[in-house]
Amino acid sequence: MTATFASLNRIILAHAFSFNWASMTVLSTTTVPGSAKRSMHDDEQLAILASVLRTAVDAIIIIDQRGTIESANIATERMFGFSPGEMIGQNVKMLMPSPDHEQHDGYLERYQKTGERHIIGIGREVTGKRKDGSLFPLHLGVSEVETDQRKLFTGILRDISELKAAEAELKQLNATLDQRVKAQAAELQQAQLELVEKEKFATLGRISGGIAHEIRNPLNAIKTSAYYLLNAQTPSPAKTQEHLTRIDRQVTVIDSAVTALSDLARLPEPQASEIDLKAMITGILRETKLPGNVTVQQHFTEELPRIWADEKQLPIVFKNLLRNARDAMPDGGSLILSARVDEPFVVVTVRDSGIGMPPEIAQRVAEPFFSTKARGMGLGMAITTAILEKNQCKMRLESEPGRGTSFDISIPIAGQSR
Repeated sequence: MTATFASLNRIILAHAFSFNWASMTVLSTTTVPGSAKRSMHDDEQLAILASVLRTAVDAIIIIDQRGTIESANIATERMFGFSPGEMIGQNVKMLMPSPDHEQHDGYLERYQKTGERHIIGIGREVTGKRKDGSLFPLHLGVSEVETDQRKLFTGILRDISELKAAEAELKQLNATLDQRVKAQAAELQQAQLELVEKEKFATLGRISGGIAHEIRNPLNAIKTSAYYLLNAQTPSPAKTQEHLTRIDRQVTVIDSAVTALSDLARLPEPQASEIDLKAMITGILRETKLPGNVTVQQHFTEELPRIWADEKQLPIVFKNLLRNARDAMPDGGSLILSARVDEPFVVVTVRDSGIGMPPEIAQRVAEPFFSTKARGMGLGMAITTAILEKNQCKMRLESEPGRGTSFDISIPIAGQSR
C-alpha cells in the first residue's frame, strides 16, 4: 500500500488532476507534451489505484490546507454514515468529537507555520464521530502530498472498535485471572499456615511426650522407693540406703533432662573464629571411642581453607555425628570422613555403612526427645541442628535402610561473604 501511494504522489507531482474517490471516476488529467506513452502508463496506474481505493477496507480521505474534504472513498461512507455530498466541501473536523473538533484547524495552521507534527507522518489512535453522533476508536495515519500548485493531506483511517473490545475483554480476563491467582495464593498461604500450625502442635505433642517419658520413668522409680520407705515396718539399713540411692539417681536423671532441654532452648550465640578443620576432626576422632570392628577412612586435601565457626560449639556437632555413626554399626562397618570446597563453604561428609533410616525416621532426627535408641534422651541431633543454624551452617541428610547414612555439613569459609 505504501509503494502504491508513493506512485500516486509521483503522478500528482507530474500531472495536475482531480478525481472523486467516492465515485472512483477520474475527472481530468493533463498529458505531459511528448509523452503519450507515459500518459497511458499513468492512466493505467490511476485505474489500478481507483480499484484499490474503491475496495479498500480502510477509510481514505483527502483534505486541502484548510481542512476541507476533497475526496473520500466508499469505506469512509460506510464507516461514518455520511454520503459523499454531505462530506465533500466540508471541513474534516465534522468527523471529530470535542476537543479535536475545535482544535483541528489550529493543528493544521500550526503545522504549516512551524512544521510541528502531531499525527502527520506519525500515526496515532484517535476518536471518530459518526453521523448519528456515536463515537468509535480509530487508528489514523496522515501523509502530505505537495504539488506545484498546492498542498494536500491524505488520511487513512482504520476502525479499531473490535480490537479495542478484544483488548478490554483481555484486560478484564487478566484482571479476573489475577484476582483468581491472588485468591488461590491466599488460600494456599492460609493452608500452609494451618499446616504449619498443625505441624507445630504435632511436634509439640511429640516433644511433650518425650519430656513426659524422660521424667515419668524416673518419677515412677522415685514413687516406688518412697512408698517402700514410708510403708516398710522394719526396713534394714541396707534396704533403706538402696532406695535412697535410687531416689537420688532418678532425681539426677530428671535434672539432666531438664538441664539439657534448657541448654537447647538457650544455646548461646556463637563466638566465631578461624578453625583448622582437619586438626579439629582429627582431635575428635582421637577422643571418640570407636570399636575395633569399625574402620575409619579420612579424605582431606592439604589445601582445605580455614573455616569460620564457634570453636567450642562446632566440635559438638561432629562428636554427635560420630557417636550416631558408631551406634548405627553394632556389628561393625566403615566410617568415611571427607571434605571438599563448595564456595563459600567447606562441605564435610560423614558417611557410615550402618543400618540406615527410613524416610519417616530421617525427617524427625532433629526433634527434641526423639530417638530410636534404647538409651539416651534424643537431644543430640536437636542440639546439632541448633548449633549449625546459629553458626550459619547447613546440613543435608541421606539415608537408606540397610545401606547406611550420610551427613553433609556445609561450614562457611573464613573471610568469605555469605
